[in-house]
Amino acid sequence: MPNIKKARDTILKSIGTSLVRFTPRTAVTAVSIGFGLLGFLAIAGSYHEQAASAKIPLGFTPSSFSSESRWEEQLMSTVSPQRCRTYLRKLTSEPHVAGTAGDRRVSEYIASEFRKDGLETELVEYKVLLSYPEYVSLEMVAPDRRRLANPEPPISGDRDTEVSDPIAHIPWNAYSPSADLTRPVIYVNYGRPEDYDRLEKLNVTVRNRIVLARYFHGYRGGKSLEAEKRGVAAVIVYSDPEEDGAAKGKVYPDGPWGPLFHFQRGATVYDFIAPGNAEPRILPKIPMIPLSAADAKEILGAMRGREAPGEWQGGLRSSIGPYHMGDGNTQVHFSVGLENRVTPIWDVIGRIRGTEEPERLLVLSNHHDAWVYGAVDPGSGTATMLELARAFGEMLRSGFRPRRTILFGSWDAEEFTLTGSTEWGQQHESELRQNGVVCLNVDSATSGDKFTVSTVPSMLRAIIEAAQAVREADTKHSVYEGWKQQRKAAGNIRSYRVEGASSAGVPFGVLGGGSDFMVFLQHDGVPSLDMIFDGPYGVYHSLYDDFEWMSRFGDPTFVYHATMANLWGVLALRFANADTVPLDYSLYGREIESYLKEIEKTAPAAMRRELASLVEKCHAWQQAATELTDMEKSPAEALNRTLMDEERALLSEHGIPGRPWFRHLIYAPLPSYEAETLPGLREALVAHDLDRAVAQARELGAAFDRATELCHKAETTRAYY
Repeated sequence: MPNIKKARDTILKSIGTSLVRFTPRTAVTAVSIGFGLLGFLAIAGSYHEQAASAKIPLGFTPSSFSSESRWEEQLMSTVSPQRCRTYLRKLTSEPHVAGTAGDRRVSEYIASEFRKDGLETELVEYKVLLSYPEYVSLEMVAPDRRRLANPEPPISGDRDTEVSDPIAHIPWNAYSPSADLTRPVIYVNYGRPEDYDRLEKLNVTVRNRIVLARYFHGYRGGKSLEAEKRGVAAVIVYSDPEEDGAAKGKVYPDGPWGPLFHFQRGATVYDFIAPGNAEPRILPKIPMIPLSAADAKEILGAMRGREAPGEWQGGLRSSIGPYHMGDGNTQVHFSVGLENRVTPIWDVIGRIRGTEEPERLLVLSNHHDAWVYGAVDPGSGTATMLELARAFGEMLRSGFRPRRTILFGSWDAEEFTLTGSTEWGQQHESELRQNGVVCLNVDSATSGDKFTVSTVPSMLRAIIEAAQAVREADTKHSVYEGWKQQRKAAGNIRSYRVEGASSAGVPFGVLGGGSDFMVFLQHDGVPSLDMIFDGPYGVYHSLYDDFEWMSRFGDPTFVYHATMANLWGVLALRFANADTVPLDYSLYGREIESYLKEIEKTAPAAMRRELASLVEKCHAWQQAATELTDMEKSPAEALNRTLMDEERALLSEHGIPGRPWFRHLIYAPLPSYEAETLPGLREALVAHDLDRAVAQARELGAAFDRATELCHKAETTRAYY
């Protein structure tokens, strides 16, 4: 086996550091054979420096990238902001909650556009358990009577907010049990475990009470589960101006933040146990409704008792004074009626068949259902997907044929239990585990201009290289240049972001829960990402997330829709056409080692030997993965098989104890939807179950061994050739 490091160092010395100033486009004509070799040997230094020095993108030769670059240029010259605008206006022309007539019309519209673009198109129907409101009523009955749970009022100058759909007027949380009860109210801050623990220390009881909790710092289903554990009778969640309203800046229609009377709809299932068609064990046991800050203000202003801690004070204190936790004298009558019923939903699938490896699937993922109009979530992503499909259609008419199959997945009922993607991903599990290349998920394309990505570490180099190739909006700078200037990852609109631990030169997050990548990564083992151009966005899941909000504040010129289409498209082209699938596992081991070091700080002494063994195995995998990345690509097929199997090696066929649907041993969602790293091991340690912790550590070790062995087999195959 040749000395890769020595060869790399020799090339770097002879070419010089000035190479980093070349761009991927000029590299096609300016690069010599030394540049081509450098593209595959540049592993020295920090991870972002090696990506910046690899002028021929990972997985290509100078020859194959010459052809690839022409298609990338055509793609980026075809994508149009104006057409993104046209698509979004159509998509947001009516409310389209999953399973409704509006949703059916949106599904058929997407399918018709795919067909126009020359994609092999099918409308896939599933019959699943969804949830719809019949009535929601909330009234404060003491110390005064106030009618609450009011609809969101129309905004002057925004005709779409004059909505007639009765569902759009009701504040509701899908799958909430029906209830009719009158109870005292207790304020519980965000409703996190630590908040309830603090109340307990202060001798404030929540048992058989209705609790009032702020949104954010956790998924509403996690808030429901924690309240259930504490014996709470019902939950009211509200949007505090501190998080998404006036405390942040100007509110809609004068700014992007949420007005006092907006509220956040959403499902309250426990899909961090198992997503997909809702089953009894993931349905909430206590009722929940969302309120606007305007309505919550009436309750908070009437509450007395102990003053809430300083960090529990929210954005309403300037008008009502300090928040109090409640003394039992503020009571509400809570009446909710929801119907759970089996309802059809419609995934839209469009395929561009590969020519050389048609069985290999590259999945472009977005959902099309929304709580009302959903201009950001998910309309911006859907409009971007439609424009990308149109651009690919133009390329098909110019003779483009990908090496691998590109699959456009427009999922339904994501907002309920990630239902459409999960049902499809489970139905095609064997195909995905055998032939799934990557899942490129864009839940929402844009609410601003800050590029934000969560990803498995193996995809980071490809993302960096694609971001270097795509110009940001109408500027002369690349997406990468703006991205690397961020000190840390921009806050995700769902507020569930957990930053990666490795020094990669750019901020990136790791994947937890909350979007359609879950079935692909955490159940089927397909490397995945989720990306957005993020920004000020205070109307999440509200009536005001509409076309007018987007055209005023989110992306007025629609250039970030187009930028996302270009970035999404370049990534798709590279994963579809590269000689070698552009996955680089050399960072993965370093990232996991940081998780292990974090666990070591609190693990019992009895676990030290097991954890030390895991660190050794992690090092062995990292070394083997680095050598795998350094390998010449002959034969490419053997190397591709290994690269695709590496992520699958990190799955456990038994799944995580207690929630076996989640098979990935490195990443799973917490009830908050934040990413939990090494979930099986971590949960065993939290439960003080030493036997289970040892078993989970050994399962992790076996996964590292599998991944390392795959690398060695690929090296042996290369040496044979």
